[in-house]
Amino acid sequence: MAEIEEWYEKVSDIYSIDEFENKIEEKRKKYNDLFEEATLAHMIAAEEGRNECVIDEIAEIEPGEEATVEGEIIDLGSLRKFENAKGRGMVRNVRIDDGTGTIKVVFWDEDTERVKDEFEIGSKLKVVNGYVQDRGYGIQISAGKWGEVRLVEESKKD
Repeated sequence: MAEIEEWYEKVSDIYSIDEFENKIEEKRKKYNDLFEEATLAHMIAAEEGRNECVIDEIAEIEPGEEATVEGEIIDLGSLRKFENAKGRGMVRNVRIDDGTGTIKVVFWDEDTERVKDEFEIGSKLKVVNGYVQDRGYGIQISAGKWGEVRLVEESKKD
C-alpha cells in the first residue's frame, strides 16, 4: 500500500484519493486484472507525466521497439478512408517534433475523431508505450494495444 501512496502523492494535485482509487479500478477492469494495484497506480501517474520514466528522443528510436515520445504537433494530416480484405477503415496521421527529429503518430478508425476534436498545431502530444514501425515511408508510432496517446497540458508538467 505504501507504493500506491507514493504514486498518489505524485498526482494529488490532480486527483482526490477517491478519484485516484476509482482510476485504479477502471484500469483493473480495462486490463482484466492483469496488473497489480501498484502497477496500475504507476500507470496513472505516468499518464499524467508524473513518473520518472524516460522520454525517448525521436531520433534514437527504432522500428520494433516500444517507446514513449513527446513533441510539438507540426502537422495534422487529412483523414483517409480505405477498404481492404479486413473491411473498411479510417486513418489520420499527426506529425510531432521533439527537437531531435520528427515522427508520424498514427490514429486508426474511431481515434481519428480525436485529431479533429482535440488537437491543433503547436500543442504538445505524448505517446506512452507506443509501438514503433517502419512501413516504408519512415518510422511511425501508434498506441497499439498497451499504449496511449494524449495531449500534454502545461499545468501537468513538473
